[in-house]
Amino acid sequence: MSEQLPLAGKRFLVTRPQAQVADFVLLLEQQGGEAICIPTIEIVPPESYAALDFVLRDLDEFDILILTSVNGVEVLFERMLETNQYIGTLTDIFLVAVGPKTAKALEQHCIRPDLIPADHRAEGVVAELLKYGVKGKRILYPRAEIARPLIIDSLQAAGAEVIAPVAYRTVIPEGNGDRIRDLLAMGTLDAICFSSSSTFDNLLEMVGGGLQGLLGKTRLFSIGPQTSETIRKHGFKVALEPQQWTLDALVVAMVDYYSG
Repeated sequence: MSEQLPLAGKRFLVTRPQAQVADFVLLLEQQGGEAICIPTIEIVPPESYAALDFVLRDLDEFDILILTSVNGVEVLFERMLETNQYIGTLTDIFLVAVGPKTAKALEQHCIRPDLIPADHRAEGVVAELLKYGVKGKRILYPRAEIARPLIIDSLQAAGAEVIAPVAYRTVIPEGNGDRIRDLLAMGTLDAICFSSSSTFDNLLEMVGGGLQGLLGKTRLFSIGPQTSETIRKHGFKVALEPQQWTLDALVVAMVDYYSG
């Protein structure tokens, strides 16, 4: 039966963090694909939660809360519980979730976002909030340590006060570089799937020199334009990018790609 599925016989390297890979693997396997999970990124706590915990004590003084990832959602609720903050306060804040996965993570905590930008990037957040109006607003933006400054800079330029404590960091997992090099050298991978710029940047560092030669016929699949731009910046070709920047859309695009 599996031979009739569109991704049957295809092997994909999945580079997402270990804790976030299950849904994507299931989607690939439902289409007959084989997923090999070797994370090129790991989510770890910041050096200190002090800055985040401090602003959470005054959460009711903020007008807007921006959450750009599932990681940000989970850290927010963990710290609110840790510091004995009332979860119901979130219902009084204009809540922005960047993309359906972030929105779903919120809904699992019985909180619905007020805004999900159609453009699931920092650019989409800024565009929608500028329509909403941010002058004089206090905005809380718990972020990754290496997050692009676009949201902060753009909203501050529009007259908002943006508080952006670090909620989590991303690091390169140890020991996976050799595993990836060996897989590529075997020549049995059909594609590598990248869900963020960091997953590609980290793979490049983990593998070291000679990635172009190791790739052979292995294609590079990107979840969206920001990731694609990073891949191309390093001189590599992006074989596939879905029109919508979600993992579900990426799998649909992969099915179309291999169905000819």
